[in-house]
Amino acid sequence: MIEMSIQERYSNKPVAHGLSYATVADFVDSYENLHSLATAAADLKDVQRPWMLKAILSTIQIGANLCEIGAGEPLVAAMLAKIGYRVTIVDPYDGSGNGPKAVNIFRTAYPNIRIIDKQFSTNLFELTPGELDAVYSISVLEHLDVAALKNVIDGSKKFLRKGGRHIHAIDFVAAGAGTEHHRQMLDIFFSYFNIPKNEVDALLEKAMSGTETYFLSAESHNRWRGSIPYESFPMRKVISVQFIH
Repeated sequence: MIEMSIQERYSNKPVAHGLSYATVADFVDSYENLHSLATAAADLKDVQRPWMLKAILSTIQIGANLCEIGAGEPLVAAMLAKIGYRVTIVDPYDGSGNGPKAVNIFRTAYPNIRIIDKQFSTNLFELTPGELDAVYSISVLEHLDVAALKNVIDGSKKFLRKGGRHIHAIDFVAAGAGTEHHRQMLDIFFSYFNIPKNEVDALLEKAMSGTETYFLSAESHNRWRGSIPYESFPMRKVISVQFIH
């Protein structure tokens, strides 16, 4: 049997638009067909990174101009560039949100990706208004405050072409410490796209009750807490909320 290429496998495979959440079925598909992405982090990104690749391939034409916000190590961007997309990363690489600082290492390792080491906003002279076909992020938006979130929206309005796409995978603490804050920030973000609160409620209710929902594992949570005592960083239920607009 001839092995299918990544683009052949996923370019015409439908991915849910609007609101969705990560599932075990999608993770299993990624583990079998995008193994390096599905085993890279031992955290929620193991389901988010492959989903992002699939979402872009099924939504955005190869060769389009993409921008990843807050990439960290640009594993997805590198695969997209190899497939034929033009990819820009905007990330300050200042260590915020436990992110890396080694921007020059990444510039050397990934020469086919343009890296702008700044916060995403309207004040990026390196980008031309209307040049982007899509803006995407993986496990980034939940780390932003209200002002930075507004910068993402305003910057996207400036640099996305008319009809350009937002594609985001967002860590969401559905139960446990941080739930109230995560929900507040989720509602603020979706309000920019006129997504009603009851639609978000329905999605989260379905995710919390579904047997197919991909939750952050106990092992991954234990890695996440690092050296913090468990009593100060107890287990919580964390899912990936996904959005294509």
